Amino acid sequence: MSGLMTEIDNAHLSFLLEQKVTIVDIRRPEEWAMTGVVAGSLLLTFYDDQGNCDLQAWLAALQPLAPPDKPLILICRTGYRTGLIGELLLEQSSYQQLYNVTDGILGWIAEGYAVQPWINSPE
Repeated sequence: MSGLMTEIDNAHLSFLLEQKVTIVDIRRPEEWAMTGVVAGSLLLTFYDDQGNCDLQAWLAALQPLAPPDKPLILICRTGYRTGLIGELLLEQSSYQQLYNVTDGILGWIAEGYAVQPWINSPE
């Protein structure tokens, strides 16, 4: 069975969040600090600041938080990175139902939706 990635707008995102669908923000900590995050987001950086990633390590961190048999929303700054990641997940993992927030967090904020500040907790 092949999975599906659906591009969604902010109204659809808002609806899915009300349905308690898991949302993962794949950006880096400095990006979370700059814009804030959608309330309830799981914060799980995919690309490091050099643009490198470790898909298997990321999946190992993701799967206990968001089981592959459940729908999953991906959000980044503009929707570009999560589009790439979604395709990768469909090809190389057991995730089947993915949603990409088309305009990312910047679109969410531009349309007046709420974010919560991200505060870096001390190690």
